[in-house]
Amino acid sequence: KSEGEGGPLRGHSHPIVGMEVSDSGSALVTAASDGRINLWSLSQLRDPAESFTIPGNISSLAIAPLSNSFVCGDESGDVFTVLPQSSGSAQSHARGGGSRRTVRKFETSKQSNASGAGNGNGNNGGGEGAVAGHFGVVTAVATKHHKKGMLGNHAMSRGFLRGSAGLVLTCGVDWTTKLWAPAYTDQPLISFLSSSYDYMCDVQWSPTNPTVFATASSNGTLGLWNLATSLDEPLSGSDGIPLESSTNESASTSSTSLGPTPRNYALNKIRWSEDGKRLAVASGDELHIVGVTEDVSKGKSEDEGRMMSNLTARGFLGD
Repeated sequence: KSEGEGGPLRGHSHPIVGMEVSDSGSALVTAASDGRINLWSLSQLRDPAESFTIPGNISSLAIAPLSNSFVCGDESGDVFTVLPQSSGSAQSHARGGGSRRTVRKFETSKQSNASGAGNGNGNNGGGEGAVAGHFGVVTAVATKHHKKGMLGNHAMSRGFLRGSAGLVLTCGVDWTTKLWAPAYTDQPLISFLSSSYDYMCDVQWSPTNPTVFATASSNGTLGLWNLATSLDEPLSGSDGIPLESSTNESASTSSTSLGPTPRNYALNKIRWSEDGKRLAVASGDELHIVGVTEDVSKGKSEDEGRMMSNLTARGFLGD
């Protein structure tokens, strides 16, 4: 909050942890750690056009494509969706500001009856049982960003697009990245476990290949997954792609009995280029640019259908 010539400006009073521009490009959504979400018109940024609060300390935010719904992760491991009033099927109303939006909490039970304990490469759980939600802070939420004309005609359900376009990814300090399909269920479909048991700091879908996503780990490794190829094995291998610091030798190496070894710093944030050919990866005060091959950036026309078939065949997703 701050004072202006026309009186107090109504914004956030706690740290802003997420900021996204709507698909239409006309609205800005901001979220603060106290659970307050503001919607701003980009033509008038003095006061928010709409404000409301969800029952959690927000740690991450994303906007679902075409639906005007938001997905928020919080500091305790819960995941919420904030839906327009017309979406229905929500459990509670957002508080404050006269908002008519509704809030639905994903099923994030800390008990999992999945028969699989997970392998070192990532997949935890399966069709045999439920996959647990996050333990601890949800560090990132990723929805799909689609160029105009890419989506075609997609059905909407429960405030989200059905099919591949509505899939959501989250990651957290519990070493996991989770795949969700909010149009079908409030439970996570799959939990991908870090083989090194390190915090997962960020996750992002490829903007050009609907079956590919990237992860950033606190151990300094980048992960690449293609769900059309495998639900169990990442493209980058179980150890990921290490990104070494380029600072001076004394800062970037540590002494061992075998001599100096490179030091990897935590990867904080990742973003894809618009053409899907490169990844910008932030690590400390450095920025790494990582290129990917054409089969990762483009993929094949049948990959999207193959991914959905894989999820259905394994019992993760209903028909």
